[in-house]
This record gives sequence, C-alpha cells and structure tokens, in this order.
Amino acid sequence: MSEETIAIVRRLFKAVDETDFEAWPAIWSPEVKIYPRPEEPGVKPCYEGWEEMLDYLTNWYSGWRDYTIEAERFIDAGEWVVVDVREVGIAEQSGMRVEENFAHAFKLEDGKIVEWRMFGPMSEALGALGVEGDSA
Repeated sequence: MSEETIAIVRRLFKAVDETDFEAWPAIWSPEVKIYPRPEEPGVKPCYEGWEEMLDYLTNWYSGWRDYTIEAERFIDAGEWVVVDVREVGIAEQSGMRVEENFAHAFKLEDGKIVEWRMFGPMSEALGALGVEGDSA
C-alpha cells in the first residue's frame, strides 16, 4: 500500500464532507463491491456496482435526520486502507442521538476503490483482514 492509495481514500472522505459527488467516478470503480455490517437492518450481504451502491447509501441516509462522519485515522493494512470513522447521527424515527466509531476498509486497484467493507470497532476490522495489532 502506498501513500498515494491512502490519499485516494482521503479524497473520498473529503468528497463526502464537501458533498462533492462529481468526484466519485474518479474514486470508485464501476464494479465496486460493498459489504455492509450484517447487523445493519434491511441490508443485502453485498452490493455491486455504482447503482447498487447508491441504493445502499440512499437507504442508509434515509434512516437519519442528521448524520455526519469524520475520518479520525487512516491505517495502511497491506492491500487495504482501514479508516477509523467517528459517526454521529440523529435517528429519523426515534430522534435518538448515536455517536460511535466504526471501521471502514477499502481495497483499491488501478487507483480506484474496488471493495468497501464495514465493521464495528477497529480491532474487528483488523482481525477480519488478518492484520496484527491496532496500529498496522
């Protein structure tokens, strides 16, 4: 993994923060595969391609009245870039405020994200990806 690869994932988080969806085609492969956490209500095990990614994201964001993310740490984990993300939201139906960190893992090929996996805590992501320790 290179600094260039981590820079691409950083660009993704910047584009999300700035709501710059025009930048997405330069970041995501058209054949991207997305694996949400199985605990997420109403999700499929895998979404493939941009159209299904948009379906997934539309479903996710529709559950929140307010929702923000902040990438706190980027870890070079071999073929993966793992990001510790602080997520804060107010649930649409209950009004409950949720604030928690989740790990997101991104695999890149030819400068584009080809796989996105979501996990609970960073230790769960690193264990699932076969990375030792918490500071790969």
